[in-house]
Amino acid sequence: EGHCVAVADVKSGKEYPATVRNGEFVFVVDSAAPGEVRDFVVKVKDAPAAAAVEIVKQDAADAFDVVIAGTPFTTYTYSNDNRKPYLWPVLAEGGVHVTRDWPMGEKVATDDHVHQKSFWTAYGDINGVDCWGETGDKSGYQHSDAVAGGSGGAYGWISAQNTWQDKDHKPVIAESREYRFYNTPENMKMVDVQVTFTAAYGDAKFADTKEGGIVSLRMHDALREKGGTGAITNAEGLKGMEACWGKPSAWCDYSGALEGAGVRGIAVFDHPANLRHPSCWHVRDYGLMGANCFGLSHFTDGAENGDFTLENGESMTFSYRVFVHSGNVEEARVADRYADYATPPKAVWADAK
Repeated sequence: EGHCVAVADVKSGKEYPATVRNGEFVFVVDSAAPGEVRDFVVKVKDAPAAAAVEIVKQDAADAFDVVIAGTPFTTYTYSNDNRKPYLWPVLAEGGVHVTRDWPMGEKVATDDHVHQKSFWTAYGDINGVDCWGETGDKSGYQHSDAVAGGSGGAYGWISAQNTWQDKDHKPVIAESREYRFYNTPENMKMVDVQVTFTAAYGDAKFADTKEGGIVSLRMHDALREKGGTGAITNAEGLKGMEACWGKPSAWCDYSGALEGAGVRGIAVFDHPANLRHPSCWHVRDYGLMGANCFGLSHFTDGAENGDFTLENGESMTFSYRVFVHSGNVEEARVADRYADYATPPKAVWADAK
């Protein structure tokens, strides 16, 4: 089990819990300077320690709760009574909500775009089926076929097998996803999201539309750019919806002040291996932020076309990191955290001495 293993810094003796899973050995250190070399030793515990990241199935609902170092972080809800699964609430440092509560919880200020549920994955035109919107005559479903979760020392995970369906529940495309929730401090929570599409039911055409985000978030109403305190920033340093909407960028951040809590924000990092990296961003002043590499005609005023066909039997994978942070984009060092993601530290096994 992942929470039976830890690593210790040879110099300081400090221990870090680890997760061992699928042939990977993962641990999270508190700091590492560029070019720094550190030595660690693996320790196997006699008995399991309490998992630092707990993934807990709710008894009475199709949902998993995520608890990091004893503090609730989010819940993954996957009931097929809904059009699609989602993560809500998303709690930043101090237990404050950083995504919109409606329509799952109480309305604060807005009740537009009922399909924008906190933190989700969706796309608006696959073979003509809309798995983004929920009320149109082409609106389909993301059917949860199987969902599992596991706790660990360095991270816990939720994995799901889904079938995207048309309005009559006919299958369109197979999709699997995994969320990894890392054992990091409250002021810098990190979630890795991997989404794999497989054309299991014939060719699947992702048609050019702005209505989509393979990772999407709807910010808390108080964090909107329009009507709130929010600021949109991308990796090029552009600020505001007018500058950032539809532009390719390695990351996008949405941050603002919450009354009684201070500044909180969320950044989404686009992995360098993703299709058409750096992604374009469907980011709006009313609080939407989504990574969309397909809607190019909308983003380029018709100069490009983003249609993409996944051929029968083929798969493609998207990877992102979602960074829930305290402070603004500079204070949270979002650019540095992206560099950590894009070029992670290298680790090698050394011979025992």
